[in-house]
Amino acid sequence: AYNLEDVDIRVPYGEKINYYARKEGINPKIIASVIQAESSFQNRALSPAGAYGIMQIMPATWRQVNNEIKVCSARHKGECSSECYYNVDFNIQIGIHYLGQLLKKYHGNMVLALAAYNAGPGVVDRYGGIPPYEETIHYTEHIIQYWYEGKGLTMYYPTASLNKQWDKAHEIIGWCLGVVVVVMMWTAWRLFKYQSSWLWR
Repeated sequence: AYNLEDVDIRVPYGEKINYYARKEGINPKIIASVIQAESSFQNRALSPAGAYGIMQIMPATWRQVNNEIKVCSARHKGECSSECYYNVDFNIQIGIHYLGQLLKKYHGNMVLALAAYNAGPGVVDRYGGIPPYEETIHYTEHIIQYWYEGKGLTMYYPTASLNKQWDKAHEIIGWCLGVVVVVMMWTAWRLFKYQSSWLWR
């Protein structure tokens, strides 16, 4: 369970973040950290992949969530446009609700929900956890660490660089074991030869 700790209202859009995060039952400080990681609070942010606004929502995700909670209902005819996507109030509602959906999908596991928010739930499902993408690993690490630091705690979390160090260590250990096996076999052969020579004397 995550404590619902409000962000300082001096944080950009702090009151909106606190209100909609609490409504969804998500720690507002995690939402603020997601926004910082996604757009640095730039409400007109547009990614090369086509994600819009401060929570970087893809149009397909927007349509899916908006059909459920209807934040843009009766505002215009037809599909939402970029002006809808850039609307801070709407963008925050859509992004928080989507993260809430992911949190339910992964049974309250915020790390997996954040990984899915960044890389997509299909990728997380395919790998059975955080995918081995450096961007996603750093993304989830940064956001969860932000929350832990806010509580005065520290957290161990494997980064991509640490994983590479472990891979190197495993490779070295493997070579060392190989050398040990060869030395033992050579020693056993020498002892066998030595014993055989005594049998003929």
